[in-house]
Amino acid sequence: MQSWLVLTLSLVYLAALFGVAWQGDRLADKHPGAAKGGRAPLLYALSLAVYCTSWTFYGAVGRAANGGFDFLSIYVGPSLMIGLGWPILAKMVRVAKAENTVSISDFISARYGKSRVLAAFVTFIAVLTVLPYFALQLKAITISLEAISGNMFGGRLLDKPGQNTFIITCTMALFAILFGVRNIHANEHHRGLMTAIAAESLVKLLAALVVGGGIVFTVAGGPWEIFNQALARPELREMLIPHLDGGWWTMTLLAALAIICLPRQFHVAVVENTHVGDIRTASWLFPAYLVGINLFVMPVALAGLLMFPDGSVNADTFLVTIPLELGHPGMALLAFIGGLSAATSMIIVGTVALSTMVCNDIIVPVLMAYRPAMKRWQDDPKPMLLTVRRLTVLALLTMAYFYYLFIGSTFPLATIGTVSFAGVAQFAPPLLLGLFFRRVTKAGAIAGLGAGFITWAYTVLVPSFAVAGLIPGSLMDEGLFGIHWLTPAGLGGIHDLDTLAHGALISLGLNLLALVLVSAVTRQSELERQQARRFVSQRSDARDGRQAPRGAILADLHELAARYVGTKRADAVFLDLTQLSNPRSDQFKVALEARIDDEAIQATEWLLAGAIGSASARVVVASLLSDRRLSRSDARSIIDEASRAILDQHMLLRSTLENVGKGICAVDKDFRLLLWNYRFLELLDVPEGLITVGTPLGQLVSYLQSRGEFGREGEVESLFMRRLDPKRRDQDDVFHRTRPDGTVLEISSNPMPDGGFVAVYNDITDKHRAAEALRAANEGLERGIAERTTDLAAAKQEADRANQAKTRLLAAVSHDLLQPLHAARLFISAALERGQDPLVTQADAALRSVEQLLGDLLDVTKLDTGVVKPNRTAVMVDDILRPLAEELGMVADRHGLRLRRVPCRASVDTDAVLLRRILQNFLANALRYTPKGRILLGCRRVGDHLRIDVWDTGPGIPPERQREIFQEFRQLDTGPGDRDKGLGLGLSIVERFAAILGHRIGLRSTVGKGSCFSVEVPLAATPAEPRRPTSAVQVTGLQGTLVLCVENEPAIAEATRALLTGWDCQVVWGNTGEAALVALGDAKPDLLLTDFHLDHGASGLEALALVRARFGDALPAAVVTADRSDAVREAVTAAGARIIYKPVRPGALRALLTQMTAERRRPAA
Repeated sequence: MQSWLVLTLSLVYLAALFGVAWQGDRLADKHPGAAKGGRAPLLYALSLAVYCTSWTFYGAVGRAANGGFDFLSIYVGPSLMIGLGWPILAKMVRVAKAENTVSISDFISARYGKSRVLAAFVTFIAVLTVLPYFALQLKAITISLEAISGNMFGGRLLDKPGQNTFIITCTMALFAILFGVRNIHANEHHRGLMTAIAAESLVKLLAALVVGGGIVFTVAGGPWEIFNQALARPELREMLIPHLDGGWWTMTLLAALAIICLPRQFHVAVVENTHVGDIRTASWLFPAYLVGINLFVMPVALAGLLMFPDGSVNADTFLVTIPLELGHPGMALLAFIGGLSAATSMIIVGTVALSTMVCNDIIVPVLMAYRPAMKRWQDDPKPMLLTVRRLTVLALLTMAYFYYLFIGSTFPLATIGTVSFAGVAQFAPPLLLGLFFRRVTKAGAIAGLGAGFITWAYTVLVPSFAVAGLIPGSLMDEGLFGIHWLTPAGLGGIHDLDTLAHGALISLGLNLLALVLVSAVTRQSELERQQARRFVSQRSDARDGRQAPRGAILADLHELAARYVGTKRADAVFLDLTQLSNPRSDQFKVALEARIDDEAIQATEWLLAGAIGSASARVVVASLLSDRRLSRSDARSIIDEASRAILDQHMLLRSTLENVGKGICAVDKDFRLLLWNYRFLELLDVPEGLITVGTPLGQLVSYLQSRGEFGREGEVESLFMRRLDPKRRDQDDVFHRTRPDGTVLEISSNPMPDGGFVAVYNDITDKHRAAEALRAANEGLERGIAERTTDLAAAKQEADRANQAKTRLLAAVSHDLLQPLHAARLFISAALERGQDPLVTQADAALRSVEQLLGDLLDVTKLDTGVVKPNRTAVMVDDILRPLAEELGMVADRHGLRLRRVPCRASVDTDAVLLRRILQNFLANALRYTPKGRILLGCRRVGDHLRIDVWDTGPGIPPERQREIFQEFRQLDTGPGDRDKGLGLGLSIVERFAAILGHRIGLRSTVGKGSCFSVEVPLAATPAEPRRPTSAVQVTGLQGTLVLCVENEPAIAEATRALLTGWDCQVVWGNTGEAALVALGDAKPDLLLTDFHLDHGASGLEALALVRARFGDALPAAVVTADRSDAVREAVTAAGARIIYKPVRPGALRALLTQMTAERRRPAA
């Protein structure tokens, strides 16, 4: 399809949407009340569908193609939240309207005392967490545009990667400004924009249904036919089985929270809501919309997998590429328009919401502190606000572009979206708990958000940076400070969940924990308590039609409130109303001259209700508003109600004091007793008639001293005496005191605002005795632990010595056993070079069996003694599978079998050598026991692991014997009689290798049909570099090659000479380096072949150094050894030599010598 046509139609569509928005604004201006009826519920429900971004339109198909029905969690969560939890949303709308909030940051800050710091913090988190979501939209438009544009201009609209996305970003920024930041709206309502968003929701729903239905009924005659074809393929059949694991439920939770915590969703659901009743309509219509737009997701994904089984097409683009493949460009264009609509609506609403937050909560407060700027825009701030918001839109989309360029381009669409979901979910604890619990404090909200955000950044965002290569991958493997349980994907030692589920649950858990704990130990300010009460006990704003008289001003309400609750409390509330800080300032006096509004009336009623009751408060305020004097009956009613309220409060206070179980005593600023309970008298053993209200504190202290309460030195530093110290008068104080009868009291005192203090006495005698007993037990336990530690240290040293001895024995046995086998192998091979003697051939076969048996036994011994240590790295799977398939394919051909490998581009975290041994054993067993048919080697993603399968069409394994075959020297007698049966150690070694690597081995088998052996390997966090194919070395002969051999065993030296002479080589031998040089005389060797272990503790590397000192470092050399340890291998490699292990296979030795000869001759060619 022509690129210019796609671009033109896209611009025409966006222009049409702009026309819809412009017309919606015109109608809203002409008919302001129309938004509350008619089509308003439908528009509101459709505007909520801005949730369905390009992630839904493209990414859902991609996620379904990779994870089956896992994609449904993204839509089950919002459906439950809106369908069942709509009362929560309704309460949020009512509170938002009462508080006049215009964003989620404004809403949260209003709940916690209208804190600017908290608002700025929420905005900062929102910007960082939503940037990946913006990048997702840019990526979706880019890949769909490039897919639909065909191969014009080299397959891209522009040549360099990122240029297409840059143009798309600029276009999106332009339309976002035109749609959402054309002017400043009162209360941040954008009627025209919401109309356009509703229209876009219909377009993307229509596109999803038409294109999805067209694909499903065009590809294979309907959805049932597609499912039947999928069920016929094992890899697709398993994908159709739902996996409701921890990751699925976590994603459902995140999606449910995202529908109210994403800034754009909060904007359309709360800020743009015109009537609370619209939510009831949305509670059923929005879930129905989600069902409709996802109706064909799974069939389309299966159709794409059936059409492109080789994985050559990005599953995220199936909605565009399948119609193009089928020859329906019009359908592909409709899919592109639907995806463009989904991405555009999200970007526009998201930038509008975030620009409002950034402008109101960060930039404007900064400008307000800068006086020259405020003077310049004081008269008309709208131009300044518009400029700030437009620049914010540009900045947000610019940052999203760079996020896509450096990070987002490496991830699927669904992965990018889940990063944002986990981030915005951090708003849920302060948002939801703040709606229903008054005790949550501002400090708790900030602490929770901080803990959650930092944990999200470390466990979710950092892994994405590591995958993109922006930070070292060692952090993912080793953890912070090298501590394994501090790895981002395993923080806290939890490794059972995938990266996203782990990061989301850990961050939300720490967020909630910090919020609760900090709230429990911090106090709320008066404004915080007021706002908490307004949010939790929110009621309707109805005023019963009351209106303030023309002459009523705020000063009248202030004077009224001051008469009942005092000037100080009245000032605090009215300072908040006027957003000032000093009640003595001229600005405050001027502000009190303003007209009375609903907010002032509500605040005054709330203030008076605490003193005289809510009914009396309404009567008093109504008398002011109606501009009339109180009648005697009204006044009597007020006094009676106030008296009852005071009496009720007194009885409640007295009942509370007597039932708390602790002694309580209140003292005024003149140190006179004001209040106490019976428990206080009981704990101090004070007679009831001794003290009365107003009794001096000193009189009580004197009485207690006379009874010896403070007889011991320092006891006079009791609560009362400590409070006499002016330095401690305004501080909290807690201490313990033991009375003469042995009772232990915990005494805590807290200062009161008007002077004086409150003391709380608690009997902790039992707790103190338990602590003393525990301390004694701990001391005894510490002594026992110290003794046991000494014993364990000695036992460990003994075990280490035994293990070292065992390791040395293993090395010695390996060398001593393999030496004679090595010599025998060389002698037999030399004999075979001279002719095919049947007896020699049988001896060669027997020797091979002995070598295999000994090698397997040594492997088992090394594994059991812990000698083998895995070297885990990121490995391309195909770098292991391809050589194995090529190597064993010839063996399969000789047996009349077909060995097929399915390529795989995934990278795994494993030890390449050990994994190859595991798969080599699987394939060897398949070749050994499969009489006819084929063998399949392939891979499949299972969560965050890759399962590598080896399928065969052999006789199968009975269920009762499947565990038996993993035991040593156990094998089945079901293979063809003409093949080597092995020794029964292969699978036992496989199981040990898997245990070392932490990989899971699997076996599925059906008797008479075949078996499948599998190993699950974790996917690598960072993709591995593919192994570059080595250039072929030109094959040359060995004729005339002079080989200098250093070998201390004469038998092995003679066997080596016989074998190499048979290959037309000249051989000079010496048992040491010096002896070899003497034997060489003036000749110059072509190659050096030396044993590693020589006589008298000498090393072959020393002989190598001696020979090269004479002939130069360019002399090719190979070291022969039976020691397979990493230390030996690394030493040989560091010396610049090749290594070959005993017993040496003649073919391998000849290939090595030939390659070394060719490399030596190459520079001279």
